[in-house]
Amino acid sequence: MAARASLSHVLLCAGSLHEWAQTSADAWRARLALVSRVAHGGGAEWATIIPHGSGSESDVSDMRRLLVESCGGVQYADRVVVLGDEGVTVIVDLCADGRKRIADAVNRMTTDDVTEQRLAATLSAPAPGEPDLVIVLGSASEMPASLVWEIAYAELVFLDAPWGDLNAEHLEMAIDDFARRDRRFGGIDS
Repeated sequence: MAARASLSHVLLCAGSLHEWAQTSADAWRARLALVSRVAHGGGAEWATIIPHGSGSESDVSDMRRLLVESCGGVQYADRVVVLGDEGVTVIVDLCADGRKRIADAVNRMTTDDVTEQRLAATLSAPAPGEPDLVIVLGSASEMPASLVWEIAYAELVFLDAPWGDLNAEHLEMAIDDFARRDRRFGGIDS
């Protein structure tokens, strides 16, 4: 019997680092509050935002500074963590290259301790587990191919909306879609 979908961690793959760097501090605060509010409404305690496209090193530095200084974020490894208004912890991962994200995670572990479970935990940190739902703004081609290794058990929802147009309706629609799904984790109905 399949289990009705339960949501604790949402991952949003949207925009490029260059687009993010063009987003004002006020727009970022509003975007973080929006993600936090809608994720909380869906039952999630964690939300991660990752870019689907790259940017320059200065884009990464500018983003890190903006998120820490203007949005109340705290640096955690290569990420910035912001406690949302609804108590949802929002992780902004500034690495657009999933292969680099995986290599960096392995490098943070001692070689004797590399297991699938530890790698998954390191990739999701500080969230306690992998995402249940991945929302990709744009087509399937917008999702970095390497992200597939990080989301083996997640449900995917693709929304035809650019980063700059993200709104509550988009996120609520994805969470509602997720809530209607029966998660089998690779199993089949008998």
